Amino acid sequence: MAITLLFVLGTLLWFRASQPVGEMTFVETGGQEQTVSPPEQPTAPGMLEGEILDLNTASQADLTRLPGIGEKKAAAILSWREENGPFRVVEDLVSVDGIGEKILADIRPYVTVGAPAAEEGGT
Repeated sequence: MAITLLFVLGTLLWFRASQPVGEMTFVETGGQEQTVSPPEQPTAPGMLEGEILDLNTASQADLTRLPGIGEKKAAAILSWREENGPFRVVEDLVSVDGIGEKILADIRPYVTVGAPAAEEGGT
């Protein structure tokens, strides 16, 4: 009897653990089927929770983790930073080729602008 009980419990645990995560499941309620959607994906899946990038120190690899920023736009941000100096405000991003108000709105929660090095030293 104990072996049968262990077998049943093991089978239930195995079945529960082997269920795919994020798949749609159908729930029957009173003869009607309803679809339960998977949890919403984060808007910046490449970013860690609570992570904020400084536009003046971020590398190209860091920038590509932002939503809507690929290799080309990340390179354009770095190029703009080289040519014009550090970003003074996040809104300076709209001066970068390929970045408009929509992309700025998408990445605004994930970026900041630290004080440029000359200002940090007080000179």
